[in-house]
Amino acid sequence: MNFDPDRIYTEVVSSGEAWADAKAAYEALSDMTKTILADIVTDFLPSCSSKSEAETRGLASKQYKEHLASVAAARRAWLLSEVRWKSIVLLADLRRSEESSRRAEMRL
Repeated sequence: MNFDPDRIYTEVVSSGEAWADAKAAYEALSDMTKTILADIVTDFLPSCSSKSEAETRGLASKQYKEHLASVAAARRAWLLSEVRWKSIVLLADLRRSEESSRRAEMRL
């Protein structure tokens, strides 16, 4: 197997950027959770007898559940991209060590 630092660098950067994008997408969705719930609760208020009832209906609403599912999917994508990035960094370290050992053997 050839030691190609440029290819390794490209893979590490590419997977790191994918990780950053996935994390940013998750955080954007997560940050919107309270705002989305507040909008849903506000829509329920006119037809409810109390704010508590509107909040309960908001938490049980299809729209809120769909948002939470989107947040969960984005979190999973972020975590999987982190695993990929860390794995590529580990592989790069192992390849560098392997190449160093190969050069050391050649000197013997």
